[in-house]
Amino acid sequence: MISYPAPELVQGSDEGLLVEIAAVVFPEIILRDKATGKLRIWVQGNTPSEDLRDEAASRFQTTLGILRAWAADAGELAEELRSGLGTGGVYDQHGNAWVMPPSIIARTTFGGEIEAFSEAARLGMKKSLRLANSLWLNGRPNRNGADVYMIYEYAEKEFGGKDGIRGSIGLSAGDQKRLTSSANNLPALHGGRHAELGGHFTLDMHQLRSLASKLLRNWIESHAGAQ
Repeated sequence: MISYPAPELVQGSDEGLLVEIAAVVFPEIILRDKATGKLRIWVQGNTPSEDLRDEAASRFQTTLGILRAWAADAGELAEELRSGLGTGGVYDQHGNAWVMPPSIIARTTFGGEIEAFSEAARLGMKKSLRLANSLWLNGRPNRNGADVYMIYEYAEKEFGGKDGIRGSIGLSAGDQKRLTSSANNLPALHGGRHAELGGHFTLDMHQLRSLASKLLRNWIESHAGAQ
C-alpha cells in the first residue's frame, strides 16, 4: 500500500472525528502518521499514479462529506479558511503584522454516536449510489450553490420528488423551496449557480450548506439499523 497526504483541517477535533468515521466506512484508509501527526490516505498500490491519487482524494472527500452531514459547521479545510489567499499573517506598509488564528472548537459526542452514524452512512452508500454521490459533493472544497442543488436533485430522484423527500427524510416543503430558490438566485460571487438571476434568495451560502447537511443527515439516519 502507499499513502498520500490528506488535506489539512482547521480543527484538530474534526481530524479525530474524520479518522473515526473512516474506520467504519473505509477501514484502514485514513490514519494519523505517528511521526508527523498528520493525516495520510492509504490506498492499494505499489507506485503512485493518477488513478490512485484520484481514489485517495475521493475516499477523503466522501468521508469529509459524512462528517459535514453529521455537523454542518464541521470539516472546514485550511484552504477554505484562507479563501484564496496564501499562508502567513497580514501586514501594513509600516511592517506591523496581524496573526489571526482560528477559534478552537471542541465537539462533544456521546457513546457510540459517531460510530452509529458512520455505520448508517456505510449502509446507505452501499444501497444508494445517489447518497454516495451526494456525500462526495458535500465533501468538496468550497461547496457552492451548484453542489447543493445537485445534492437536492439526487434526493429528489431517490425519494420520488418533493413529497417523497418530506415524507421519507422530513425536509419540509418550505425548506426545499428555500434551498432551490437560494441556490438558483445567489449571485455568482456568493456561491450561486447562474449568471442571470430571475428570482430571490433567502439563504446565504453558509445557510445553504447547513440545510444540505440537514438533508444528508436525515437521509443517512433513514438507513440506521438497516442490513
